[in-house]
Amino acid sequence: MNIADRIQSLRKAKGISQEQLADVVGVSRQAVSKWESEQTIPDLEKIIIMSDYFGVTTDYILKGIEPVPQEADHKTIGDVLDQKILTHENGNKTKKILRYAGFVFLGVLAIDVLSLIIYVIVNGGLPV
Repeated sequence: MNIADRIQSLRKAKGISQEQLADVVGVSRQAVSKWESEQTIPDLEKIIIMSDYFGVTTDYILKGIEPVPQEADHKTIGDVLDQKILTHENGNKTKKILRYAGFVFLGVLAIDVLSLIIYVIVNGGLPV
């Protein structure tokens, strides 16, 4: 498959006419027709616009090089969080831990407030 075939294939896969592609790229319908019939080739600026529009690389349009898909073993942090950590069971455990941590925090805060009140009563005012 050559550039002309790839452009035509991408256009048809998107379900648009030559005129619609011409409007997107900023050329005439005749220019798109000439690209698809191998009479001319688009300049680099137009290839970049088409690659963005069709969601493919410029390498694909120019040389037919398909992007290498990421291997299944390469996961993002978000994937790992979703699959391993943020499970329903772990979510319930996390809620319990946070609840206990909240109680501990409130307990410590209450002790601090009581200590401050006792200090004020014993010493007749706040420390300077």
